[in-house]
Amino acid sequence: MSHFTTFALAGLGNVGTFIAEELLKRKAAGKAKRVVILTRSSGDDEKYEPYKRNGAEVLTVDYSSKDSLTAALSGIEVVVSTIALGVSDAQSSLAVAAKEAGVKLFVPSEFGSPTDSLSSGPLSPKHKMREQLKTLDLPYALIYNGAFTDRIFSARLGIDPVGGKATLGGDGSALVSFTTRSDVARYVAWILTELPPEKLVWKKFQIEGERASFNEIIERYTIKTGKKVDVTYRSTAELEEAIKENPGDMKSVLLLMFTRGNGAVGNKEEVANAEFAGWNPKSVIDVLSP
Repeated sequence: MSHFTTFALAGLGNVGTFIAEELLKRKAAGKAKRVVILTRSSGDDEKYEPYKRNGAEVLTVDYSSKDSLTAALSGIEVVVSTIALGVSDAQSSLAVAAKEAGVKLFVPSEFGSPTDSLSSGPLSPKHKMREQLKTLDLPYALIYNGAFTDRIFSARLGIDPVGGKATLGGDGSALVSFTTRSDVARYVAWILTELPPEKLVWKKFQIEGERASFNEIIERYTIKTGKKVDVTYRSTAELEEAIKENPGDMKSVLLLMFTRGNGAVGNKEEVANAEFAGWNPKSVIDVLSP
């Protein structure tokens, strides 16, 4: 049974660093032959040294040049993109070059809640990316993991139980899928190196470390730590009005998505945690109060 063994990673930021580390662990275990990290900056930058020491090839590319990208992807079977939403044109160029280079699987920059039906709005570039991959006939694997546990609970987003304050959408009772970035990366690296290609191409992987409402999480946190959390709620109408005035208000976009019940990765029977039997992801409380 054949498996993919050569990988290129585009985007070394929010979740990309974790995926790079896990792919390199798979390489050290003999499960991958090549792990290539694509970068706009010089591959000689000091920040890439730890990856190089662990076996990564760091290649400088120009996302505006198909020739540059195609050359970098020569011999690569799988491209994993964690390119930020704000530079989705770069991901589009990467897909075109991947098709020309003979890449067999493209993992687009999803890594959140399902966006299948979001053909408009701030998250619509994710939908457009999937449609482009279909048009190119370049097989994809989609990773839906809900909210990043180690990112969503923060003062920046206003959901900060550790800091004693949380602003929630609606009544806070909608269920949300939560998964840490390190757990997502372990899952991604494992399925890409362990599952045969026919179980990966054109597939969706809906995974979660835990499914709970924000109200439940805050209640559990309070019970475990004894710390009071001041909670305020923003109505659906208030969130809709905020987004109407500022479509780029991602805090309100996220709260509205959660409030409408779109924070979970799917029905329980659709969850694919079992594909990686030894995964054992962390719970939210494990992260908030280790």
